[in-house]
Amino acid sequence: MRASRLTFVRVARGSTPSTAVLRPGVNEVSPFLTAHAAGLQVRADEGSAANASFKEGADLQLMEDIRSGSDADFLAAADGLGKRLVDEMNKVPRPAPGLFVCTTLVSDTVPADRLAVVLKLEVVSEQGAVLELLDNGEETLTAVTDVLDRPGDLQKGLVFPDVRPASQAVVGDKAAQQEARYFLRGMGVTLQARETRSAAALVTAIDARAGRAIAERVLEELPAVSSGSTTVVLDALQRTVPGLSEEAASRVAEDLVKAERPVGQIDTAAPVTGKMRAGALTVTGPAGEIHRIRSERDPEGGWLVSFRSDLEPTVTWR
Repeated sequence: MRASRLTFVRVARGSTPSTAVLRPGVNEVSPFLTAHAAGLQVRADEGSAANASFKEGADLQLMEDIRSGSDADFLAAADGLGKRLVDEMNKVPRPAPGLFVCTTLVSDTVPADRLAVVLKLEVVSEQGAVLELLDNGEETLTAVTDVLDRPGDLQKGLVFPDVRPASQAVVGDKAAQQEARYFLRGMGVTLQARETRSAAALVTAIDARAGRAIAERVLEELPAVSSGSTTVVLDALQRTVPGLSEEAASRVAEDLVKAERPVGQIDTAAPVTGKMRAGALTVTGPAGEIHRIRSERDPEGGWLVSFRSDLEPTVTWR
């Protein structure tokens, strides 16, 4: 694929983005832009990018305008998203300034194959150099300044649409980090929780709504329940865990849907890690092992904590 049109504006906290215009030189930077898109799609292929969805139909339309709208629609969408991004940057303490880039990728062989690519690029090095081959066959180093994110290392960007059936866009997973979530809010996109973490999210929500004892019963029963939607899995658990009331299950389902990274599907075979803190000591391990730890009040004060291990305990220092 190749970039067919391009616009970019500088964005920074407290700034007013300039009006988006079609930028020249798109052919020269096309390999750089397509490499960024390819890097994001690799994350989706290897399973490291979470499924993404747009909160509003209007947000989805903005991406469609960048993908296949007229030049006027393309620029209007870029203008709106650039302003929204700065609004979200104004709400966080120290967002890095950079370039907000919108481009359309097209295929020369399949006209209908088009992608919208939206990136927030940051300066990763103020000084750099490139190796150039001169017409006479000699090589020379040319200094460059303000080197931008390298393809594959991008922290904030998305590609629309996504070929994954449960996802509308591929979003750079580093954008899910707390300090980068302003990009997600600016684009109106929500990242779903990864299914590898869905069982842990479910048990955590049940612990909060129904208590530790019920959560531990759920941990015992979960492997025997088929994976599926959050509602289906909770319905099955209510039949095997008597203490999990309909009211608690309903609240758990609501908590998971409204989570910052919503949980729509539960992989019941996904690992769950537990952590127990007792004073200055912390024990972390598979939830089933944490479940075996016993604690009771000490008549002389405090708590007695014990667990059994098939291996002799060892101690290391650092």
